[in-house]
Amino acid sequence: MPASRPYWKGYLKLSFVSCPVALYPAISAAERISFRQVNRRTGHRLKQKLIDSVTGQAIDAADKARGYEVGENEFLLVEDRDLERARRERPAPGEVELAAPPLRESPPTVPASLHDEPAKEGAADYDDEDEEQEEAVTFRRPQNTRTIQIEHFLPAGQIDSRYFEKPYYIMPREEISQESFAVIRDAMSREAVVGLARVVLSSRERPFLLEPTGRGLRGVTLRFAHEVRNESEYFGAIPEMKLPPEMMKLAQHIIRTKSADFDPAMLEDHYRRALVRILRRKQAKRPVQPPAVKPSRENVVTLMDALRRSVAAERPAKPSRRSGAAKPATGRRGGRHRTAG
Repeated sequence: MPASRPYWKGYLKLSFVSCPVALYPAISAAERISFRQVNRRTGHRLKQKLIDSVTGQAIDAADKARGYEVGENEFLLVEDRDLERARRERPAPGEVELAAPPLRESPPTVPASLHDEPAKEGAADYDDEDEEQEEAVTFRRPQNTRTIQIEHFLPAGQIDSRYFEKPYYIMPREEISQESFAVIRDAMSREAVVGLARVVLSSRERPFLLEPTGRGLRGVTLRFAHEVRNESEYFGAIPEMKLPPEMMKLAQHIIRTKSADFDPAMLEDHYRRALVRILRRKQAKRPVQPPAVKPSRENVVTLMDALRRSVAAERPAKPSRRSGAAKPATGRRGGRHRTAG
């Protein structure tokens, strides 16, 4: 069983075949070395304040908002409802638009001097014309955000590595789903294809690549097309050159002498290893701090027993019925005897 908890739980669906699956991160950041900002004189951790870049005044976290920069000290305020609307508006599987929609004028900008003014409730956030156009266009919302719906199958190795983002391991969640999981995995392996799907992770829908690996599936989130830069913008200025044959033979000989099979040990982080050595030497020079004394359970039990005994000792003793009846009777008889004498 995997050591980590599943990052995502849902269903892998291929047409009418569906099985419960879980996603586990294929990479770990636990061994990554990170630093904190501290006070050099006291060693205490520093806290940062939110400062208005124009007025220089500190603001509360409640006044913090998102802004898209459109000019110097001019931003478009983006609310949570705007992001939620953008998440909901997406085409159904197989209905992705290939043509770019016509550009419209940008909404009015917000001056920098008004950034700290809270929006009034009930005020209109969008232009009436824009609102009517948005309502006229209908979008089909995703029916289930917990489903990996395979939409296309592509030849293995066809997707450029520039689109790869973050890998995951996919495995069946229940024993009853192992057969349907194996059917999807083995069918893809025999056809030498990978699956292109979509999945919602962290409230954001991402393109998702699935490929068989061992007894399971490997999933990789993909970057969107607009996130990958066009190579012609960089390589277009490089001229074509006709190189001397002797020079090419020498370069090929060097390549053959350095050829090897891939080993994960080749990816060792030498910078991290050097940092670990430095940090260990620094830690060894620090004075040993005495460990914090933890209260023992025996002391707690003994204290509770002492408190109970103390409460019991403070309670007044209740006289019994027999002794209480005898004392008044003895007193009355003695009094009568003295009166008679």
